[in-house]
Amino acid sequence: MAFGDNEVRKKTLFEKLTLVVVVIMLLITIGAAVLTALSAISS
Repeated sequence: MAFGDNEVRKKTLFEKLTLVVVVIMLLITIGAAVLTALSAISS
């Protein structure tokens, strides 16, 4: 899409790696928020 490539193509390794990193960061962020909330409730 970025450079006008309209053909269907497989994701490159870099794209997969980026997607995995983003998902991991989201999980860590959500997990930290949940842990913070739980510790605030329990204290």
